[in-house]
Amino acid sequence: MLLSFTMLISYQAFHSELSELNRSFLEITENSRKGIKQIGAKEISRLKFIYQRHNILSYYIIYPDKDAWSQALYYYALLSIPINVSLLCILIIEQLTPQIRMMLILVTIVHALTGLIPFLNTANVSNNFHQIKDYILPLQFQLKRRQHLRLKLKYDDLYGRLMHGKKISFTFGYLGDLTFRGLFEAFLSYIVAFFLILGFYLDERQNKQSL
Repeated sequence: MLLSFTMLISYQAFHSELSELNRSFLEITENSRKGIKQIGAKEISRLKFIYQRHNILSYYIIYPDKDAWSQALYYYALLSIPINVSLLCILIIEQLTPQIRMMLILVTIVHALTGLIPFLNTANVSNNFHQIKDYILPLQFQLKRRQHLRLKLKYDDLYGRLMHGKKISFTFGYLGDLTFRGLFEAFLSYIVAFFLILGFYLDERQNKQSL
């Protein structure tokens, strides 16, 4: 539970600033493209700030990740999936009283939500980081002056890193990147674990009945 709340707090911190950076970047690009406001000294200053903040926020995810998050999320996932699967198997197989069944259903739902919602939100941080790449190419066409060259090269480098570099995201330790794709792969693992544990329960029950 504590890990879930900590993940939500971290998500909110990153999400709020990244959303504002992306909004500001898109505003500059669209205003220039539509001829509403050309890129001047003020816009150049804002673009430099956006570039710097994006790099700084990326640094705070990639470098401390292994120490602060990666292993904790890895062990949390390893423990959480079997527990939730076991609860589902008990609900499906065991003959329970209505009161116990309702209690187990409630525990299963709370357990699933406290794990799923923070993981989904944290995976969205990666989307926030990579969203800016959709706006970089239109901006590059607007940076035509000689004094724009250095900034243009910086954003060209950023675009290359976002497209082909290391994914900017939290990780599950050895399980990979904490992105929506990573969560989908974890969901497939959940299904596999469900059928394995369900098979174990059915075998145990059959053995007891045969005795």
